Amino acid sequence: MKIIIGFLLCSILALSLAGVTWDTDLEHGHEKRAYGKYSSDGSDKLMIHVIAHTHDDVGWKKTPDEYYAGTKQWVQKAGIRYILDTLYSELMKDPAKKFTYVEMAYFQKWWNEQTDEVKANVQVLVDEGRLAFANAGMSMSDEATVHYEDFLNNLKAGHDFLKRELGYRPTIGWHLDPFGHHSATAGLFAEMGFNAWFFARIDHQDKDKRLENKEMEWLHRPFNKSLGARAEIFTHMMYHHYSSPEGFHFNDGNGDDPIVDDPRLETYNIEEKVSGLRDYLLHMADHYRTNHLLVPFGDDFNFENSKRYFMNIDKLIKGFNAKYDDIEMFYSTPEEYIKAVNEIDIELPTKYDDLFPYSDFDDAYWTGYFTSRPTLKGFVREVSRDMNSESIFLAMDYLMNGKETFTVFEELFNQMGVLQHHDAVSGTETQHVANNYFMNLDNHHESVKTLFQDSFESVLKTGVENIGMCRAHNSTFADCPTKRLLQEDTNEIVLTIFNPSNSRKTIAKIPVPNGKLKIYDSDSKELDVDIICSGQDQGCFAYLPVSFDMFSAKQFTLKKIAEDLKLIPQRKDLTMFTNKMEISLKNLDDFATLVITREGKNSHQVKLGYEFYNSFSLPFGGPISGAYIFRPLFADDKPHSYNTFTDSDIYKGKVVSLLKLYGDEVDSTILTHDFTDFIEIESYVKGIPNTWIGKEVILKLAVDDIKNNGVFYTDSMGLEMQERKLDYRPTWNLQTHQRVSSNYYPINHGITIKDERMTFEVLNDRSQGGSSLENGEIEIMLHRRIFADDSRGVNEELNEYLQNSPDNIGIPVKTHHYMRLYENDEDLFIEDNSRIMQKNIDVPLTYLFGTKSTPSLNTLKLTQLSEVLDLPPQIKAVFLPEHDGTLFLRLENILDLFSASDSAIVDVEALAAHLGLFMGLRVESVVEVSNTGLYSMAEMQEVKLHWKGEDYTSKPVSYESDPSKVELEPQRIRSFRLTFT
Repeated sequence: MKIIIGFLLCSILALSLAGVTWDTDLEHGHEKRAYGKYSSDGSDKLMIHVIAHTHDDVGWKKTPDEYYAGTKQWVQKAGIRYILDTLYSELMKDPAKKFTYVEMAYFQKWWNEQTDEVKANVQVLVDEGRLAFANAGMSMSDEATVHYEDFLNNLKAGHDFLKRELGYRPTIGWHLDPFGHHSATAGLFAEMGFNAWFFARIDHQDKDKRLENKEMEWLHRPFNKSLGARAEIFTHMMYHHYSSPEGFHFNDGNGDDPIVDDPRLETYNIEEKVSGLRDYLLHMADHYRTNHLLVPFGDDFNFENSKRYFMNIDKLIKGFNAKYDDIEMFYSTPEEYIKAVNEIDIELPTKYDDLFPYSDFDDAYWTGYFTSRPTLKGFVREVSRDMNSESIFLAMDYLMNGKETFTVFEELFNQMGVLQHHDAVSGTETQHVANNYFMNLDNHHESVKTLFQDSFESVLKTGVENIGMCRAHNSTFADCPTKRLLQEDTNEIVLTIFNPSNSRKTIAKIPVPNGKLKIYDSDSKELDVDIICSGQDQGCFAYLPVSFDMFSAKQFTLKKIAEDLKLIPQRKDLTMFTNKMEISLKNLDDFATLVITREGKNSHQVKLGYEFYNSFSLPFGGPISGAYIFRPLFADDKPHSYNTFTDSDIYKGKVVSLLKLYGDEVDSTILTHDFTDFIEIESYVKGIPNTWIGKEVILKLAVDDIKNNGVFYTDSMGLEMQERKLDYRPTWNLQTHQRVSSNYYPINHGITIKDERMTFEVLNDRSQGGSSLENGEIEIMLHRRIFADDSRGVNEELNEYLQNSPDNIGIPVKTHHYMRLYENDEDLFIEDNSRIMQKNIDVPLTYLFGTKSTPSLNTLKLTQLSEVLDLPPQIKAVFLPEHDGTLFLRLENILDLFSASDSAIVDVEALAAHLGLFMGLRVESVVEVSNTGLYSMAEMQEVKLHWKGEDYTSKPVSYESDPSKVELEPQRIRSFRLTFT
């Protein structure tokens, strides 16, 4: 019994320490001078930069509005309005005080409530450098579960607000709380004009090594072969999480004693306090390479009583500086700290890889949130895709017709910034907050879709009336305007399809109520179409082959007929053919065995199935699985069979071949057609059962003869592929007992395995976690349902289920993946590159339905627009409307050196001129700017700091810009502001 109790106590202690990692050893491994006296002549004097700050989660246990207003105090004591109110008051009283704020979703709310007098005073605080902003997105973004476009847009939303209202342009990345860090983050920060980024969470083993080697600050050089020093950024790892030093938490209700500096009081303690802090600072100094130390004072939702907090810091600074002459404490900001370190001009260690996965304690790998709340992750990506395709028409409608489109779009733009928060799209919030995110995003999404429909018609003059759109990309006819075909007075519907991506031949998937229809083009020619129905509840889908130029549209008519033309399923000859390959179903049980034969090549078997890991949720034995952590029940666990396929149907049409696999827990659909050699896999997980132990469901794909030997590749926030090796980290020696979870990585674009002969690629439609744990195998986590909390703060189990359902049935999830298997000696054109396929996924066809019987699509307008925006296939173009009536253009070369090295050159001046002619406007200016629009390139040349690395000497990056000849190397993103009159 004593052994059990002791084990439980150890486990509880382990969990209590798991949320924060820091070095608590005050003696071992430190130089003698760590407790000696520093020079007081200034040459070696310790300079303590006191950074007063608060980290205000934009939703977590409470909704953003609940946090802001301060309601539901019994859930969590936090009220952002009071933080900003009292902070403002204290800063106005004392010119010595400084503060750093981060989340613009809250600051914008507060700002909009203030009088002109307060706003003018805030401007003074900003101009004097006493109120600083770091990061300054709508939220402090996650890194594992966001797409790079959404990451940039979140920051752009906040940067636009700050620049417009206060003339402020942040230069610091402040990612204190995200749970692991991508190479893409460092690169994107660097190219938006940031000089440094700070964070607090890295693997505890990695941190131990960095503490020992004085590598708590380094130069991060992500995508080095692609972008070199252009993406380089100074990186600072926080010493003690992002909290105040232990014993110096002065937030209301925290429990630490205040500073008492009146010797007449028996509670007098300042001597003891400053002495303890000195020991802490000297110890800390032995882990950093300069005599400047950044010491944060604050934490989550701190400074609600700013008077109390500042009063105690004031006493601490005064008492400390009076007692010691070898250490100086003073209020500072991250920018001031970086400037001081930069002026010392030391050589810094360098890092080229990323910081995933994150573990804060033995057996606690934060790899579950890569997949948590998959429906929310899927919805965020869907809205992102729609924004990419719709924003250009909102901008042009505003420029051409003076129509007010920006306000509604901005509300969605800002809400998407909120959803990038590291406790939003990550899936680590309570169910109440997740529901609120869904509701708000859906409302703004629907408003912008309505606006887009009007702007599309206003710009292109299609001649269609009563325009409507499906509620979602994967909607059935019940959520689409095609349900009108069931009405007696509706015999036909006009369909306009807009292609916002590269020129392509593809298949349009149109939700329809039944097979009693035909589709005609604009010349009234009947078209080949396959109609496949999968039950009364699901309705049917019409698969229509289409061919588009980039940024063009075509119009079709859906007409009722008496005959039912839906395809009849077959149960024999389970073989699908395209002009590039043959796919046959060989076997069906727990796995479906597909035999794939590419034209002129050997046959290969791919097994497709669904398995699960039991979640570790015992009350003893250390960290458990939850919203954040993924931990299988046994450390060396193998996944168990989750689904058994019981039957199959195959549909063979003129346009597509579709194989339906029916299972007891998962239905799967395999789709192929002639226009791509990627095979689409739709997985419908019906809902994880309500059992006593959690389950983590994966899609397993296994190729019979690839020997990748523990090496695989995953993307970085949708950008460059990163090499991964099992049980390996490039810069430190990994020690782990968690074979599965320690080898899981975030996936936003895809995962690839290969050997000297073959390559197997799998692309996905939302953030997920995945790995390759055995030769030839890829596993991707699709869904999680866990009946315990992992003690990382949210205090709620990850248990999503259908409300008011019998037995609390788990929510179903439908996901899409695209797999391709090919031999390495095959010649693949750039159009066949997986990045081009991902571009099609990210910017899909847009469908608009109408009821007018005689449409007259303005083909001249469409031809003009398509010619204007005829870009190389690897270039992704994003157009965003701006407050001042300008047009923001972001050009991205989506290729990476992993698969192709094709650069592209774009004449942006000519593009702008032609776009102006299309809109009937004249181009006034074309200016290249940083990727959130903060700086022109001339300003970037001035603002960027230069650093020395230990293993290289780099020349300063040139920011010269010629908009008439814009070169985009693989992974390069360049942005422009176009002004028209």
